[in-house]
Amino acid sequence: METASMPSLAQLINRAARALARDGDAALKPLGLRYAQVPVLALLRDGTELTQKELADATGIEQPSMAQLLTRMERDGLIRRTPNPRDARSQTITLATETAPHLNAARRQLADLNARAVAGFTSAEIRTLEELLIRLNDNLDRGSAESA
Repeated sequence: METASMPSLAQLINRAARALARDGDAALKPLGLRYAQVPVLALLRDGTELTQKELADATGIEQPSMAQLLTRMERDGLIRRTPNPRDARSQTITLATETAPHLNAARRQLADLNARAVAGFTSAEIRTLEELLIRLNDNLDRGSAESA
């Protein structure tokens, strides 16, 4: 009888990312938020104003995907767009005043999700995992930049 082969590293990372997104969506839904919005919300907290390009660059989200995400967030009343005083061709994006109160609750929900994800890990294992994932992402970013 043949044993099942071990999933590849990419498959394991993809499975974890999908589970985090699924559970993150479930945790944030009562707040009217989605997991995909978290990077944008985090960058805009504390009154920060950024352009779509700056948000795309900072999050690693492609421009067309960022445009769609921001359009949905604006429709849902989470962000505001205003003319960019530095560049008439673009707009600055800020959090809507109604969104800010939800950020602390969202942060708590995501901290609980993070704790569940690493339950049973030692502090040293968590640090190692973080360091390895940072290196993995740096490698992938470098490879992406080289092929562009």
